[in-house]
Amino acid sequence: MDYEIRVEDVLPRQLAAARGAASRADLGRTILKLLDTVWPVLRGQHVPTGHNVVLYFGGLAHIEAGVEVFGDFIDAGGVRHSQTPAGPAVTTTHWGEYSEMAGAYAALERWCAANGRQQTGTSWEVYGDWADDPQQRRTDIYLLLASAR
Repeated sequence: MDYEIRVEDVLPRQLAAARGAASRADLGRTILKLLDTVWPVLRGQHVPTGHNVVLYFGGLAHIEAGVEVFGDFIDAGGVRHSQTPAGPAVTTTHWGEYSEMAGAYAALERWCAANGRQQTGTSWEVYGDWADDPQQRRTDIYLLLASAR
């Protein structure tokens, strides 16, 4: 699959999120478990919401899975206020199965290497609306870049 690579100066997205850690084999289950913690809190507080977002802080050992929020909420249990980073990021859009996003990450890594851009180690995925047809599933992937000198 060909990926269109873009550099954006991104603004933070406000999130309600739960923290966790995962292995590659358990990543999907871990994300669902964390989101299953967040959604009842937001529904119970009637908070306007957006898309699911997963943040990776240097790999799978430190992740946050959450939901964009467009209003205030009260932290409850393991659900806390969070946000995606602000600053320069390289991004692309993956259409298809979530388990096949490695190609998108590889395209972003190749772009960084070819353009001499350093990554910070923080990345995130913004999941579009659910579709039964996997080819209609959109995921926007972001790698936070170190500031250019």
